[in-house]
Amino acid sequence: AGNAGGERKVLYLTAEKFMYGFVAALKSQTALAFKEALRGIDVLVIDDLQFLQGKSTQAEFCHTLNALIDAGRQVVIAADRPPSDLESLDDRVRSRLAGGLVVEMATLGEDLRLGILNSRVAAARAHHASFDVPEPVLDYLARSITHNGRDLEGAINRLLAHSKLNNQPVTLDMAEREVRDLVRPQEPKRIKIEDIQRVVARQYNVSRSDLLSSRRTANVVRPRQVAMYLAKTLTLRSLPEIGRRFGGRDHTNVLHAVRKIEAQVGNDTTLNDEVEALKRQLQD
Repeated sequence: AGNAGGERKVLYLTAEKFMYGFVAALKSQTALAFKEALRGIDVLVIDDLQFLQGKSTQAEFCHTLNALIDAGRQVVIAADRPPSDLESLDDRVRSRLAGGLVVEMATLGEDLRLGILNSRVAAARAHHASFDVPEPVLDYLARSITHNGRDLEGAINRLLAHSKLNNQPVTLDMAEREVRDLVRPQEPKRIKIEDIQRVVARQYNVSRSDLLSSRRTANVVRPRQVAMYLAKTLTLRSLPEIGRRFGGRDHTNVLHAVRKIEAQVGNDTTLNDEVEALKRQLQD
């Protein structure tokens, strides 16, 4: 598609830049030109889609998405959660995204982090021939800076700046001092509502569809309430969002379940043990 014979035109935008571009184009009456410019590219890369807001912006994003896909172009989108969890997005946008290939990006492995560090050192050496980072320092950085690739690049830039300004070689002591704030504690595991539903269904020997159904038999009501309680206590999801993910229930229904299990856990040791065991399974 597009420019088959030459370079492919790739455009990278954050969701915020897309919004600013669209709003600015509307103000300056160049919205049509903005749309045409977007649709004349081969690959559109949008980052941080969770920040896309506003009805008209989302409608425009959906039109752009459809136009590019229908023209055989490629669209790559990154967000901090799967399409089904992007509550702020219009349903049409969400379903269009869910129709594509959805891949969970795992954290960078240590070997890959080491590879990134080596490539950043090589890039820095192109301009500063004497710059050198000993292997133990690279190993330390790859082991300790686990959050994201930008932090790895930042670490090399700091070592380069410190080494040049002070005319000192890079040492392990210096590296530990310079990148202290980039070494973050391990983040707790992010628990998904689907995981909670799956683990609870297995524990209570019911199906996941039972939890989402309107069935009111005792053997389904208790597990459903426990699952909603865990969704509220172990995730950052709002009550309306939890309700939506449990078969479209009202948020008051979720609140009732949460309060009921909260009250019972204090008095019922069997239930308390069950809930704690479920939490351990989900957090391991």
